[in-house]
Amino acid sequence: MKNQERISRQEEMLSLIGRWQESGKTQQAFCQEHGLTYTTFYYWLKRYRRELDESNFLPVEISSGSHIEIRYPGGIILQLPAATKLSIVKQLLTL
Repeated sequence: MKNQERISRQEEMLSLIGRWQESGKTQQAFCQEHGLTYTTFYYWLKRYRRELDESNFLPVEISSGSHIEIRYPGGIILQLPAATKLSIVKQLLTL
């Protein structure tokens, strides 16, 4: 499949996902109406959601300091010692 065909297919499928979200119909009913297999629809829905998740990441600044600072939406700032275990920082980032 050529690159332009891939882009066209992606645009078409993402447009269909948007139409499904607005329709209020079940995934199966929407697929039947539009001649899609459920597995194809689910594949594209999964890609769409993954892209949304990836776009929600914020940049991380790393500097040589004595603490780690996490800034949450809403203005909360959390400062941790620089020696804080990575597993703890990871848990705090998912809050």
